[in-house]
Amino acid sequence: MSEKKSTKIRKIAFWPAFILLFGSLVYSIVDKTGFYAMASAANTWVLDNLGWTYSLTSFLCLVAIVIAYFSPLGNVTLGGKNAKPILSKASWATITLCTAMAAGALFWGIVEPIYHMADPPVGIEPNSWESAKFAMETMVLHWSIHPYALYTLPVIAFAFAFFNMRKPFSVTSQLSVITDKFHIKTGDRNLFPQILDTILLFAMGLGILGVICTGTLNMGGALKEITGIQSKDTAWLIILTVLTICFITSSVSGIHKGIKLLSNMNVVVYIVLLATMFFLGPTAFMIDGTVEAVGGTLSDLPEKLLTTGAYASDPWAKNWTVFYAGSWGSWAPISACFLARLGVGYKVKDLIKINFGIPILFNIVWSGIFSNLAINYQLSGKLDLINILNTEGAEATIYAIFREMPGAQIIIILFFVALLLSMITAMDPTTNSIAALSTTGISPEKQEAPVYLKVMWGVMFAVLSYIMLTIAGIDGIKMVSNLGGLPNIFIILGGIICVLFIAGNVDKYNIVDRKTKTEEKNCERETEKE
Repeated sequence: MSEKKSTKIRKIAFWPAFILLFGSLVYSIVDKTGFYAMASAANTWVLDNLGWTYSLTSFLCLVAIVIAYFSPLGNVTLGGKNAKPILSKASWATITLCTAMAAGALFWGIVEPIYHMADPPVGIEPNSWESAKFAMETMVLHWSIHPYALYTLPVIAFAFAFFNMRKPFSVTSQLSVITDKFHIKTGDRNLFPQILDTILLFAMGLGILGVICTGTLNMGGALKEITGIQSKDTAWLIILTVLTICFITSSVSGIHKGIKLLSNMNVVVYIVLLATMFFLGPTAFMIDGTVEAVGGTLSDLPEKLLTTGAYASDPWAKNWTVFYAGSWGSWAPISACFLARLGVGYKVKDLIKINFGIPILFNIVWSGIFSNLAINYQLSGKLDLINILNTEGAEATIYAIFREMPGAQIIIILFFVALLLSMITAMDPTTNSIAALSTTGISPEKQEAPVYLKVMWGVMFAVLSYIMLTIAGIDGIKMVSNLGGLPNIFIILGGIICVLFIAGNVDKYNIVDRKTKTEEKNCERETEKE
């Protein structure tokens, strides 16, 4: 009886989000043109009127993370000083890296710099060395510091609230200081957290579409190169079916089986790919370009994070940097609920190193190799990638580069495996978190959601992704993904406030350690009496 009760669906959190996503699916099928027009108008309004909040939030996340690391909060052990880790640091790092990286860096790591060379911001000549330098600096920003600042801050806020303040498994817990201040009830059956969770579940549903669709397009391109099957409806259906079965199976198996094993395999494939590209590509150019780009990015970091294009009336910033903040924001608060679980038994400093430091370094290396490879081919004239991008599409650009390299077929197969594993390791924890937020009874002791909820959400996302692929294309996918970030950005802003308050007075909020100290004192008194 207690087991049934512990896994009861949170009706207000689950059903509105599920119905809204299902309604979006039906609407997109019945009226594709109307659905696309509505989403496009909403996306334009958000970018024009609220895009600045995305840029500001990214910058403030970075500031708050640095403060948390060097404050007393950094030395707090998640779960209390007696808590034991559930993973080694190596396994924790691989799962975290694969969860956040997804297939995005594999796709955009090669294609995005060519977009920036072809159509840079106002004042930079297209297809020039200036545009190449700008493109590589932008890759360092977009795929290291920018996303992981947005990902890590909610992880800190949720991990401390869940493990050390004993708050419920709800996104609302990331706002624990604020909700406590205003005496808002945050139990998993209370109204406010359920309303907030259903809004964010819907928002993340939109964000997930962008990741699944991008990965499917990329795998479709690889499948075409390997088998000759065109990257169209049938191929996408096959890929999504296989992908869905794999990530649901992995999610059902739990953290210590599926996701741990797949993440370890995934990182090995990443390293093999990186080493292959590094030694077969323009090695010296890759090293020189990366060093210069990192220096350029760090020297102008605040300006790059906060740019909006307002003075030049230039849409570049909103189409890229601001868009990415919205896209990653759509994932951050809910993926934090999974990533935070992995850090129990470790210090907050370790959490920041694993969720922020290691991924940034890895993705700088990744962009340094793959992005510089594409830039070098374009600058040297070895391939006209801008023309390929404009005439054949984004995924064709990737495989045009691979075909120029020795052992092209092996590289493409390896790339396909990396894409498949990346998608599974991203969707497994996402499905897990969404299912967990849909039910009651999730606690530090019992962290797995019911299997049927994981299956239900997994199938829903796969079907929605297939519809989006067939009606919207890459621009529509980016647009819908960006819309998912709007409500989440305000949650992240609230999380920043909470982390800063906690960092300023850790003892006040660290209920678990305070309770442990009280128990130890009581035990000492009892011993003295004896």
